[in-house]
Amino acid sequence: MRIPKDQLKIGIILNYINMGVGNIIPIIYTPIMLRILGQEEYGLYKLSSVATSYLGLISMGLGAAITRYLIKARTEEGQIAEEKMLGLFLIIFRIIAFITLAIGLLLAFNLDIWYSDSLKDQELNKMRILVFIMVINMAFSFSVSPYISIVSAHEKFVFFQCMGIVSTCIIPLINLVVLFMGYASIGLAISSLIIAIVIRFIYYLYVTNSMNLRPRYNNLPINQLKEILLFSFWIFVANVVSKLYAATDTMMIGAIPTLAVVGVAVYNVGGVLEGMIGSATVGISGMLSPRINKMVFSGLDNKKLTDYSIMIGRIQCYIVSFLMSVFIVFGEPLIHFYLGKDYLEAYWIALFIGIPKIIVLAQSVCLNILIARNMHKFRSIVYLIVAIGNVVVTWTVLPYWGILGAAFVTGISFLLGHGLIMNWFYWNKVGLDIPRFWKQVSKVFAIPIFLCFTGYFVCHYINLYNIVTLMISIIFFSLMLFGFQWYFSFNDYEKNLLKAPLLKILK
Repeated sequence: MRIPKDQLKIGIILNYINMGVGNIIPIIYTPIMLRILGQEEYGLYKLSSVATSYLGLISMGLGAAITRYLIKARTEEGQIAEEKMLGLFLIIFRIIAFITLAIGLLLAFNLDIWYSDSLKDQELNKMRILVFIMVINMAFSFSVSPYISIVSAHEKFVFFQCMGIVSTCIIPLINLVVLFMGYASIGLAISSLIIAIVIRFIYYLYVTNSMNLRPRYNNLPINQLKEILLFSFWIFVANVVSKLYAATDTMMIGAIPTLAVVGVAVYNVGGVLEGMIGSATVGISGMLSPRINKMVFSGLDNKKLTDYSIMIGRIQCYIVSFLMSVFIVFGEPLIHFYLGKDYLEAYWIALFIGIPKIIVLAQSVCLNILIARNMHKFRSIVYLIVAIGNVVVTWTVLPYWGILGAAFVTGISFLLGHGLIMNWFYWNKVGLDIPRFWKQVSKVFAIPIFLCFTGYFVCHYINLYNIVTLMISIIFFSLMLFGFQWYFSFNDYEKNLLKAPLLKILK
């Protein structure tokens, strides 16, 4: 099957449109949502969401295997083999959906085991309802998730990103309608369920009608099930680690009476701010995954894979360093205007977690290479050990250092696991030229670091708590940062990436 060359380019452009919309809309939506819900209701909603998210581990990492084995089946045996593989995954995920529903109901009715000391009876009852609705959402999403994966496997990025843009715009709009009607957190959960059903039905129609692919349930490739499960197991371990990082802090904060739902609200706002910065590159990594699988399957050598990692890593670091620099210099007054003084601690939470995660974002291509080569076992084991250590230390420091201590410990664990240990593995075991990678990629950070120190010092003498002064300062800083990067850091390829579409528009 021939993939149009423009799919990836247009997909990346649409990804940035989606990213821009996804970052602009929360600026309007989040303050309104927080003011309507209040800190405690928002904290309860996020705590319910985090508790439910653990059920995602029931998929055993099979979600990451879908794209790989669909591509493998199509490349080696053709469309019929791919449709049989799709049928196998659909059966597997329907079983997973049923198990998710059963365990989710048990979770909903036993929340008092963990939160009877920190939550009131009324809050516990509302949390049970929220968890129940979210469990149904997750079970349904599992049952049809292979249809989304097959769109990605065929590199239909235009449709994929258009759906992302539509959902990014529609979800906050419907949520605001629900909130203004007075349905609060339960209304948000129900609207999310309805939107998920509609979006996944559209994916089903697209795959079966536009792509002309339908699952086959005869002569399923059961003989490959063992290989798929072995591959997915280490993805599952990595998902456990991810959950220990992303969710366990919130669960522990919610269980401490002195922090409880207010601490959860502030900590999650910090995570949202950090996530807005990180999301700038996650979409690119997801779109590149099928291509990297093909590069690895075709036997591309380590030098070319390192070159490709450097090329993408530099682009991702330009984006992340720009957003992080603006946030470091202007984050505190932005949060003051954006959310209010009750959320100022979210600034330091975002920095403690976000700065170490730059390493992960810069090396996302390296991770895709690792998974494509089925060499992710070591990564999963290392991350699991580091993540367990992070949980133990975080639980120890929470009563003394609160949510800032939790964020700081999480950041240190990222530096240890994702930074030191994995870079050694990429270099010595995978065969990527990591010293050359960081020599090229680190040049991207020189100017942002200098301007961050300079800007942070200068801004102490400027009243940034005047909205006009703040906006002018951000625009001036952004233009200066971009100008310096253009003249001193961008290479010819990177300049052409920006100039080529602009010249087309002008013509």
